[in-house]
Amino acid sequence: MKNIVTISREYGSGGYEVGQKVAEAVGYKFYDKELIAQIAEKFMISESYIASLEDKAIRRNIFQEVFPVFAKTETEDADYIFREQGKFIVQLVENGNCVIAGRRADFYLKDHPNALHLFFYADMDFKVERICRTESCTEDEARKKIIEMDKRRRTSYEYVTGRTWGDIHNYDRLICTSSLGLEKCVEEIVGLLG
Repeated sequence: MKNIVTISREYGSGGYEVGQKVAEAVGYKFYDKELIAQIAEKFMISESYIASLEDKAIRRNIFQEVFPVFAKTETEDADYIFREQGKFIVQLVENGNCVIAGRRADFYLKDHPNALHLFFYADMDFKVERICRTESCTEDEARKKIIEMDKRRRTSYEYVTGRTWGDIHNYDRLICTSSLGLEKCVEEIVGLLG
């Protein structure tokens, strides 16, 4: 029985919302950004520092590649936090019954027999409409946000895991929310868990 669900998603696809509704429907705990807070508390460092390490790892540029000594400490810190985050997620799911959004949980739990790994994607128009509605922005602003966030997610995921973000081989299901609609996605996932 699958009692752990990992949610990876394109920005604006609705995967986060689907994950929340699935957790609510089946009585599972839902984890996302609070994982950062728990890790920060465990290591007695600020959440903003953890977020900044992820940003710095994402922004590794050619200068840092050519002159790695300048980025060594920050990269080591980021790598350490990512490893610890992975260990924390593995420990977290020992009790099972949870949905984890993001945080590369599909990678950290890739060998867990009770984990169901999902990747949500959608047509650009669907994502733009959702972002315009939820963030009160223009279509152009929404498109820019989508492109930037997906780039950040891809870069972060690939930097930490060495795998390709969105690759069908990393997930049990790829789900197109713009084709199915969010409610149908929730129903199908609940069915997979039941």
